[in-house]
Amino acid sequence: MKKIILAMALAVTVAAGSAVAQRAGPNGGMVAGSADHQVELVVAPTEISVYLLDDGKVTPVQGASVRAVVQDAGRTINVALAASGPNRLTGRLEAPLAKGARVVISGRDGHNHSVSARFVVP
Repeated sequence: MKKIILAMALAVTVAAGSAVAQRAGPNGGMVAGSADHQVELVVAPTEISVYLLDDGKVTPVQGASVRAVVQDAGRTINVALAASGPNRLTGRLEAPLAKGARVVISGRDGHNHSVSARFVVP
């Protein structure tokens, strides 16, 4: 009985985590992170775009120092992010990300607040 309860709790946790990761942001990407300092990730075949959100609204990236680490197909790749306009950070990808690839965004925004988010590519 104890194993069944633990299995059910794990299933609910995994389902809840998947539902949160699927929430769309203002630019159509996935949103994750803490309640007041979130990150939106938009994945394209040749690049990733990162938007910093404060209370759900896109904020300027001036002064931000953010990096991306991608785990895909057994490889770990650091993706350099640079400002691409006032509200977006972008990084080039060597190849399109496969379903299930993991992307970790970390660093500091322009106000020196910690930024951290984890994503699984759908």
